[in-house]
Amino acid sequence: MPRTASRHLARLAGLVLGFVLVASLAPAKTDAATAFTLDVYFGSGYEHQVDDRTCTAASTAMMLNFIAGRDLGLSQMSILHYEQPRDALNDKKQRGSDPLGWSKALTYFGPRTGKSFTYNWEAYTSESAALKRAATQIAVTRKPVGLAIWNGQHAAVMTGFVASRDPRLGAFTLTHVWISDPYGSSHKRYTAAGSPLDPYLELDATPAYNKAWYRKYVIVVPQGAYTPPPAPTPTPLPVGMVVPVR
Repeated sequence: MPRTASRHLARLAGLVLGFVLVASLAPAKTDAATAFTLDVYFGSGYEHQVDDRTCTAASTAMMLNFIAGRDLGLSQMSILHYEQPRDALNDKKQRGSDPLGWSKALTYFGPRTGKSFTYNWEAYTSESAALKRAATQIAVTRKPVGLAIWNGQHAAVMTGFVASRDPRLGAFTLTHVWISDPYGSSHKRYTAAGSPLDPYLELDATPAYNKAWYRKYVIVVPQGAYTPPPAPTPTPLPVGMVVPVR
């Protein structure tokens, strides 16, 4: 091989080696499409309603199962009988219950899971806002959220979601939700825009609650705020001996 060609090859090899070294020091790229997924559902926790009155009671039972991590064997009729005197419906006409009775039953029967917590109903002017609130509270509490569907005539449970990031860390985009319907699919994934949550159109409660719920997106939500973990305490450095200068 001629000497001139050898020199060119040596220079080329040096350039290639330098490129490899620089590339190895460059930071790795983060996949922008990485999603955060959380779902508290498990098969034996699902409850099918025992009759056409017990959608909120069946939803309560399955939500508490998902929180406990096991089937608690709760009676849907016992839950319904607790809800009805405490909801906003006319007791002479009602057959089921409403978001108020549902939230009170979850709070009351909650200790059966071995924990104590509070659920409240909340109403939003948009489906997106309601579902993002639901996703945030599932992330914060690891507890499912109730959804009033069929324009307030039925109840279902949101067990999980897919989002662009952990909702506890700030702004996020919600892409999918998982729903357990006590009268339908035990576990179905929907796009966030195509979820069964729709405006509440029932007018069978007291005037104050009718006004609060009508044409709103109503959810039954575990309460609680995110508390970031404490920063680690730095390990103190050992104190050395001070030698006086003479």
